[in-house]
Amino acid sequence: MEKSNNKMFIHNRELSRLERKVLGLVARVPPGARVLELAPGSGALAAAVAGLGHRVEALDIHPELFGQAGGVSCRYGNLDEPLPFGDNTFDLALCCEGIEHLEFQYGFARELARVLRPGGSLVLTTPNIVNTASRLRFLLTGFYALAVRPSSEFRRDRTIEHIYPLTFWQLRHILHTAGLLIEKVYTDHIRRSALMLAWLWPLSYLFTRHAMHRESEPRQLRANLEILGQLHSAALFFGRTQIILARKGASTYLDD
Repeated sequence: MEKSNNKMFIHNRELSRLERKVLGLVARVPPGARVLELAPGSGALAAAVAGLGHRVEALDIHPELFGQAGGVSCRYGNLDEPLPFGDNTFDLALCCEGIEHLEFQYGFARELARVLRPGGSLVLTTPNIVNTASRLRFLLTGFYALAVRPSSEFRRDRTIEHIYPLTFWQLRHILHTAGLLIEKVYTDHIRRSALMLAWLWPLSYLFTRHAMHRESEPRQLRANLEILGQLHSAALFFGRTQIILARKGASTYLDD
């Protein structure tokens, strides 16, 4: 492993700042885990995870873009369709910047829960569109950061288009109702433009708290107060990316 200019290289492929953060979370898992990476791109992160002593498999709609570093191979798979793996197969699933490209995000989350073993972990990342700079952009333009213009109605490019960017509470609803319970939220970078709007934090907290306290269902009220704290954490109020660490448990829906 070589470091140069504050960048990390695995088998001559550079890890992004986001991938380095995810790799740090994976490094907490004892070696030997069976790991699935979804939408792995060039495979740099998959190779780095394999280098930690894990058994890694990868799945992507464009496996031809994936290298062969670290002895990891990538098979074809559409994340909007059932995953081609058995129930309770993996100890850990990774998906970096993939869910915002999907049409069927709830189905994807249920598939993640299905292939993870009981107590298995998920690290999922997606652009953070609820930081203060992104909220200001939405106020002025109607578009969030990292989704700054309409997706093309005439040309489909699943690898580029952010067709469904997610707020944190939407992502939490998708994961929790699938039985993937969020344990911690991280980010890869604090945005300077968001920090310049830090004076909005008390106003945002008070207005959001007032809205959430209008919930009449006791369990959802408790969840709302937890969401309130998460939304006003440094990671979400100022961060560039939502990095979610979740664990497979039970769906929060009573009828599931």
